[in-house]
Amino acid sequence: MMIYGNKLTQYKKTNVETATGLEIVVMCYEHAIRFIAEAKEHYESQEYMEKGRALQRALDIIGELKCSLDFERGGEIARHLDSIYNFLIRSLLEADINRDLDVFDNASRILAQLKEAWEALTMQPLVPGQKHDDLNTTEAERHVKVQGSIAA
Repeated sequence: MMIYGNKLTQYKKTNVETATGLEIVVMCYEHAIRFIAEAKEHYESQEYMEKGRALQRALDIIGELKCSLDFERGGEIARHLDSIYNFLIRSLLEADINRDLDVFDNASRILAQLKEAWEALTMQPLVPGQKHDDLNTTEAERHVKVQGSIAA
């Protein structure tokens, strides 16, 4: 069992180390969604310590996504994402205090929409020599769409 665990850890490490910036963003969304779901499950099971750990991990990921924004290169899309991340952090914290699990679902839906948009960017055909990390803001703005309104 230990050998399998070590190989799995090495595989995950290799995935992160070889991923492009866009792929890492997608991984962050996937993990944030997973941790929010875990937090909700732990809350429903009255496992409050585990709920707190899972929620904190989700908040940490969203915080890292926020810190990684490049406002100079990202322009309007970076400002929009910053507003969304602020909204998510604030909403999740308030939901935890107010015990409003519906907000957890809403946050997961927003993150899933963002993940889908970033996945579309990773599928975008590139010109020879271009890397996904080189995509400019205009291309990102065409692909990153958040449906619905978010009161930030």
